[in-house]
Amino acid sequence: MTATEPLRYVVDITQDDVDALTGFLMDVLNGPSLQVGTEEYRTNAALRTLVPGFAGSLSYEFGDKIVAEAQQDDRKRLRRLLNIRGTWNLLAVVAACWADVDGFVTERWHAVRFHDAEDEEGFRRWEEKEQASTAESVAFVSEYRIPGPRRGAQAVGEYVVARDPENDDRWAVFEGAAQARHWDGSAWQHARFTGTSPYLFSRTTALAMARQHAAGGREAPARRGTGDGPARRRLPATSSSWPATRRR
Repeated sequence: MTATEPLRYVVDITQDDVDALTGFLMDVLNGPSLQVGTEEYRTNAALRTLVPGFAGSLSYEFGDKIVAEAQQDDRKRLRRLLNIRGTWNLLAVVAACWADVDGFVTERWHAVRFHDAEDEEGFRRWEEKEQASTAESVAFVSEYRIPGPRRGAQAVGEYVVARDPENDDRWAVFEGAAQARHWDGSAWQHARFTGTSPYLFSRTTALAMARQHAAGGREAPARRGTGDGPARRRLPATSSSWPATRRR
């Protein structure tokens, strides 16, 4: 192993790494001459006590007995890796304060996240599964309710962002649960008076407008520049009000 070989996993950490990083830290900590009783002196003294303690804990995990037991028992192996990762990362955080000092080995003296390549691959698979699950859940959401501006400790009213029952890509911003008035990008309108569809925006734009209203702003940003077209539909002349969005 060369001194500049990148450190990637917990299993790559060696006793040599522990000794080298500890030696570097003790050299920089023992270097300055500080006045007894000052905050700098106390901090330095504390670190000169902590660093050897971290090093001792790590060296214990590299003992022949601990290593042999870890090779024969998966639970002990996991416990050993967790102990090494936790203590090494604490030591790396301390060392990062001197990352700009000559002799600091950036490639190896840093915190690590995964135990080994298998641990990282398992996390990536879990992460992809969670992202897919989240995306699938979002696709089924048909309505968002956002509390209105606060007056004292109470929220006044609410804004409803609802999806068009006939077009999953179009959304509307309604004032209140009754959904009598909708935001058209510049003003609140009654669908029964205008005869046009309130579902004018993308999900992202509709949510942004509703949140701005909820924050207390009476005028939400106009649709210009959002990429949302007017997408208006005429309603039947006999319609008395726009129906509430069905939940899915």
